[in-house]
Amino acid sequence: MEYEPPFKRTATIDNLCMEIAEMVGSILPSSELSASPVLHRRLRMRTIHSSLLIEGNSLSEDEVVAVLDGKRVLGSRRDILEVQNAQRAYDMLDELDPLSLDDLLRAHSVMMEGLAEDAGRFRSRNVGVFDGGELIHAGTPANYVPEVMANLFGWMRRADLHPLLVSCIFHYEFEFAHPFSDGNGRTGRLWQTLMLSRWRHALAWLPIETVIRDRQSGYYASLAQSNAAGTCEAFVQFMLEVIRDALAPYAAGGSDKDDDERRALDYFRENPKGTISGLSGKLGMPRRSAERLVAKLKDDGRLIREGSPRAGMWKVMS
Repeated sequence: MEYEPPFKRTATIDNLCMEIAEMVGSILPSSELSASPVLHRRLRMRTIHSSLLIEGNSLSEDEVVAVLDGKRVLGSRRDILEVQNAQRAYDMLDELDPLSLDDLLRAHSVMMEGLAEDAGRFRSRNVGVFDGGELIHAGTPANYVPEVMANLFGWMRRADLHPLLVSCIFHYEFEFAHPFSDGNGRTGRLWQTLMLSRWRHALAWLPIETVIRDRQSGYYASLAQSNAAGTCEAFVQFMLEVIRDALAPYAAGGSDKDDDERRALDYFRENPKGTISGLSGKLGMPRRSAERLVAKLKDDGRLIREGSPRAGMWKVMS
């Protein structure tokens, strides 16, 4: 009997898919997310930093940029190697087949080279998923992992669902199986980005990992909720919200969006120590919209944060 992941569509999930599809449809081939090498490089560096930060890497974003630029950085050998390996893995996206189990193993081999003795191979012992020191999930028993992964990839090849849903369901099933001894989180996020990029190529650069990092507790909570329920709707909804919010700064918005950006920059010029809540009140928009606006300005290099998140200041660059 062919494997089918436990999943039921909900009105909320369907609405999120439609919302994301509309946003993706507004991104023109000439838009920055589609065509700007400068933005692509900046987003890729942020993606690598965020994905590794989730896994405990101690390098700052500036240090990650320095490593990727070939500069010398004072950090642990492992942290530096993690960054270099992740860059190599993400650089492979265009040559990987998201429906190939062999390619998944190849990507893991690159991602974990020099970091795990069994890089590129499924684990041979049982493992668990931890949030800090708390066990939130015991992975699939090691002797069943090859069969479980083959079944998952078989399902993806025949799945009759929107690519957004397939990518989110895969992400959940992959983390549930936890097929490798190490590197499951970063590899699972890489693979979802690969799957999304095959739906729309511009999504190869979407900073999904950055949003996950900012909502890390929610990420683990949705995994735990889906595990407890025996079906993955909670995780799928969480990931669709992540994709939507990562996409929002780059979707077309017309003159209203341009005016909001101008007013936001004016606010931070006058209030270098201003807050997201303050900007939200000034512009009369929800806090989440203000967060997306600031993220867009930072990605464009028009607004930077100097100093610590609590005591730092904003600097307007244009």
